[in-house]
Amino acid sequence: MSELSSLLCKVKITKPQLEKFLNSPLEEPQLNKNWLEWWNSRKMYSKMELTPELLRTYHDDCNEEVIEGWIDYREAMAFSDYDESTEIWHWGMMFFSQNFTEMLPMFAFIISLEKFVTESEENMAIVFPFFWGDDAVHAYITFENGKGILSTEAQILKDINPKVIEMTKKYLNEKWEELAKEMNIDSLD
Repeated sequence: MSELSSLLCKVKITKPQLEKFLNSPLEEPQLNKNWLEWWNSRKMYSKMELTPELLRTYHDDCNEEVIEGWIDYREAMAFSDYDESTEIWHWGMMFFSQNFTEMLPMFAFIISLEKFVTESEENMAIVFPFFWGDDAVHAYITFENGKGILSTEAQILKDINPKVIEMTKKYLNEKWEELAKEMNIDSLD
């Protein structure tokens, strides 16, 4: 992994529950069997043991500050879109990370949504190299029975339901077009 991966999180969540999540303090992740099995299933250079010290959260006071921090970091091209009619929240960034240890706080952030989302087969998050033509999946998170679960099986895009991949790529392509229009190319000169 040498290029920045993209992140898309899509969850069904009521507006009051989303506001409650955003205003909540960050939840410290607990090193458990799922985290360890997922970590051990990943291929990475100079892999170290996943420890409670390595598994951390961001240093913000509440979840909303995490979102704002990424959105303010313009190079990430982050987005947060809530559709009140469908109660779907899309959160993500076009340029996220290339380093698994840097990704851990975001995965902890996403998994902490488990207490707030409405049960739906569409709830998921994926991290993969959208722009680079690589089919590696760095993380795929689903929500089942009130739990956020890191998939150990999702190693490549073909390991995930094709409809999910199609929806993900369509959404990211649309976001890329929207965000690229907002970029002020003239200011780069």
